[in-house]
Amino acid sequence: MVKRDLGSSIKLDDRLKTAVSFARKGSVAADIGTDHGYLICELVRKKTAPYGYACDINEKPLDKARELIAECGLENKIECFVCDGVRGLPKDKIEDVYICGMGGETIIGIMERGKWLFSERVHLVLQPMTKTEALRRWLCRNGFRIDEERAAEADGRLYTVMSVYYSGEGFEPDDIYCAVGELPGACGSKEKAYILWQAGLRRSIADGMEKGHDLASAVRFRAMADMLEAEAEEMELV
Repeated sequence: MVKRDLGSSIKLDDRLKTAVSFARKGSVAADIGTDHGYLICELVRKKTAPYGYACDINEKPLDKARELIAECGLENKIECFVCDGVRGLPKDKIEDVYICGMGGETIIGIMERGKWLFSERVHLVLQPMTKTEALRRWLCRNGFRIDEERAAEADGRLYTVMSVYYSGEGFEPDDIYCAVGELPGACGSKEKAYILWQAGLRRSIADGMEKGHDLASAVRFRAMADMLEAEAEEMELV
């Protein structure tokens, strides 16, 4: 949950806090699916972003965002937009785009409809709630590079937050990369826990495959679980 503490800063949950940590200082930001406007207000309040756009497909969440923007005294620095994804936004002004708290397939749909995101000048911060593997695969195939990932914990669940840039050079990622992406490079306890969680999921799938007499698939998923566990064990935690 997010708590307001206007005397210092807005208290973000671990997901949004991690997203803010990827911000490029001095970049104009757009928060897609802004909900109550916590993330964009924090970016502008901390002067990380000189100007921001709070965007949502529905008017009601934007009303909540407008309330917080007014409380923070940021009416002249944050503009609210009712829009479907990034459609209708002033694309020439926006440099950092945050798409957090949505399913991976929803994020893919937003990016497919927003071709201006396919640009080396645009920095994307993505935090999928579901279908994370599908999102990683789509990014790699479509010329996006996951520069860095970190795990975050919220309400007892682990998520990942990605810092992404467009390179134009697509490739076909393997199943292990789709499962954990760049998380092994983060070398943190949450990242290790995320990787072990993914290993456990594949081991459970393998057990189900065996019961269904699909032995070839069971062997494949068990091998992936072994590889992920080995990856986790090799991580040097900092």
